[in-house]
This record gives sequence, structure tokens and C-alpha cells, in this order.
Amino acid sequence: MDPEYHAEFLERIGHTIKEHQGTLWFDAFSRAWTTIPYDATVDSATFDASQVLGDDGLMARYSCSLETGVSSFQQVVTDKNYGMPTLINKARNKTRQGLRNCTAGEIDPLELGEAGVQLHADTLIRQGRKLPNDFATYWKNYFQVAAASPAVTAWAARHEGELAAYLFSFRAGSREYISIVRSSAEKLRYRPNNAMLFNFLEWAMARDEISEVSIGLQSLQAGGESLDLFKRGLGFQERPIGQRIELRRSLKAAIPRPVASIAAATLKYLPGGEKQARLTGALKWYASQPEIRRAA
Repeated sequence: MDPEYHAEFLERIGHTIKEHQGTLWFDAFSRAWTTIPYDATVDSATFDASQVLGDDGLMARYSCSLETGVSSFQQVVTDKNYGMPTLINKARNKTRQGLRNCTAGEIDPLELGEAGVQLHADTLIRQGRKLPNDFATYWKNYFQVAAASPAVTAWAARHEGELAAYLFSFRAGSREYISIVRSSAEKLRYRPNNAMLFNFLEWAMARDEISEVSIGLQSLQAGGESLDLFKRGLGFQERPIGQRIELRRSLKAAIPRPVASIAAATLKYLPGGEKQARLTGALKWYASQPEIRRAA
């Protein structure tokens, strides 16, 4: 399945899509761009950030070769015989608990409704993130658009008939990309995430047309060690990749790399939320990535 289906989904929920040198890009955050899919490899030597950033974009983030970016990783499952033996012991026990407590399987996104919105809110609040004013309206529309997209698979876990967790995965080529995982704070003790992710991974990797499932790249934000450990327990491996941050030319001139390093170190100790954490990570990576000799 072509990445264009994912791009069409993103456009229908309000994002802007651009194409540059055969790669699709979208505004993941305000004035910040990334690729579709997120592991699309970009040639740093020929990439012209101005073509993506346009008139008001500030930053582009993308995957690249290890030699041209910050050493990073992508979390993937590639085991076509995925099952309980794939998991590490502690995660295996928790997943068995989850499967005893919960039922998991595919779900129509429209069935998520109010319960899906509430689980999304629960997850963001646990992560210390603020809910925007249009939160409920946005996510109800997200579910409607997802239900109509051929690229989307939604999976859920229920405990005693109540929604306990759900995920959205997007198909591109022979890969599934898990991009949303949300769960109920009240139901976490029943291990719905373990049951849901295990069930989905087992189903996906058993399909002849699927070569791997990805659950994201290393985050810009610090403090994700426990989440990375959870994913490793469920069989996700950390495939080495490079990641790179490009700033618009005027911003590069105003923030040389040594200044970016100092700014990142300072921001880390100031009170702030998710946006500050992302900015801190972006500046830190930008300051430490190798210089690139651009093609003429």
C-alpha cells in the first residue's frame, strides 16, 4: 500500500502535505515537518530544507544514514514467527496476565466514540501534556477519517466489556507503522497494552504481506527509558539509524551550533511542558549532528 494513503489521511484531519525529491512530508507540529512514513531515508547531501520549510517552517526532522546524523534507533519487530517466545520473561508474564484479563482484536474506529476520546485524554494527562480546547472534536473527526482510510488498522483491548486500550497502525508497503497507543489509567493494572500489542503483533507478523511492524523512532524528548524498556520486552528491537534536524537558514544564522548546545542545556532545567521538551531535544541533536557538505 502506497504512503499516499497515509498522506491523504493526514490531509483530511488538517495537516499540510508536501513532496520533495520523491519523499512526502507533513507538518507534524506547528512549523515543524517530518516525513511520511517517519523512517523514510533522506539523502542529507542533496536535501534542500527550504523546499520543505517554505515561508514559515522552522525545522525539519528526518531519518538518514548513520554517518550523516545523530546516532539513533527505530523500534521494529521483524520476527515472522512472533509469539510468546519472542518476549522477555518479565514481559511474557505480564502479557499472559493481560490476555487472561482482556480480550483484544480489530475494531472499527467509529466504535471508539466517547470512550476512545477519554482514553486518549487519560494517556496525555499521565504524560503531563495539556489538552487543547478542540480536543474532543479533533479526535472524533480523527476516528471518522480513520474509519474511511484503507491504510488504517485499529486494534483494541477490552476488560469486562469496557474499552481499556486501543492503537492505530498505518500500512505503507510491506510495513505496519503503529503511531497511536492509548489506554485507560483505571485499567492499566489489567495489562491491556500488553494484551493488545501482543495480539496485534502476532496477527500482523503472521500475514505474508507484512515484513515488519514499527512503533516509532527514538524520541527527541528525554525521559522515555521506561517506555523503551516496555517495547523491548514485547519483542521490539532497536535498529540503528541516523536522525537529523535541519533549521531554516535565518534560524541557523541566529543560532550557531555552540549556542544551540548551550540553549538546550539551559532549557532542560527550566520548568515547561511538552513543547519545551521537544525543543530541548531538537536543539541538542542539532548541536551534535555532523556537518554536511551539500551537493552543488
